[in-house]
Amino acid sequence: MAQSLEQQIKSKAIEIGFDACGITDSATFDKESLSLDNWIANNYHANMDFITRHRDKRKNPHLLHENTQSIIVVLLNYGNPTYFTHKKSDYSLVEYALGEDYHIVLKEKLRLLTDYLSKIFPESHHRCFVDSAPIFEKALAVKAGLGWIGKNTLLVTKKGSTFFIGEIFTDIPLKSDSPQKESHCGSCNKCIEACPTNALEKPYLLNANQCLSYHSIERKQVAWETDIKNYKSKYIYGCDLCQRACPYNEHRTPNTTPELKIKKEILNYSNSEWEMLSEKAFNRIFKNSAVKRIGYQNFKENIRMAKGD
Repeated sequence: MAQSLEQQIKSKAIEIGFDACGITDSATFDKESLSLDNWIANNYHANMDFITRHRDKRKNPHLLHENTQSIIVVLLNYGNPTYFTHKKSDYSLVEYALGEDYHIVLKEKLRLLTDYLSKIFPESHHRCFVDSAPIFEKALAVKAGLGWIGKNTLLVTKKGSTFFIGEIFTDIPLKSDSPQKESHCGSCNKCIEACPTNALEKPYLLNANQCLSYHSIERKQVAWETDIKNYKSKYIYGCDLCQRACPYNEHRTPNTTPELKIKKEILNYSNSEWEMLSEKAFNRIFKNSAVKRIGYQNFKENIRMAKGD
């Protein structure tokens, strides 16, 4: 039996290296927009002012790409589950930052998928996004049937939560997949209980002001805020504690993308090597990494905080 167009696109996505692919429409996000407005009004976004901008585009995908008919959503596994048992240092980085910059890796794969679409529909137009535009990415993934929003506010699937999300906005009319209609978190609150700063104030509500990941990545100044600096963590970039506590991550599989494998130094550096890290070494190790954008001084301050100085 011949594959439908939607099945062909999904098969091509898997062939390119994505782990899952779903399709949804470009309807407005009214409920999500209202929730975001309330979240911002309570200052839960801390100093991430970029979240407050272009809210009209978040609500209406057509404003990002004119004549959008369908949105193709893909997931790419970034998990490196052996990291914590094989690394030589007490210090940790979030798993998504152990390899090369995910923006570049996903964009290249999305380009291959849009090239395929253009061969089928030469007159079609597409636009790719990877965590770089005002989009309700997790909500899109849920609409495309790829998972649900967990109590830690991240996208969760039955294969875990260590997935990047990418989108292709296209003017090709495609049949939408059935959305994920319910959460599969049940009565489990392990992610909330694992957060040392109570940043997860209640299920599905994150207060970024208390989040260690926010402070180690998004803060503008070098010094940490005084009301958060007393919480000790061995993470020197981001925080994965809520994900590590999630039962759905217990049996996840390692990623198969060469660019996302763990960089040698990240796995083999000792505590003292991290503590003595030079700016030259920082720039070399994180040359093609998402880590580089926080800068050497902020990274060194993260290490100092993790050391407990």
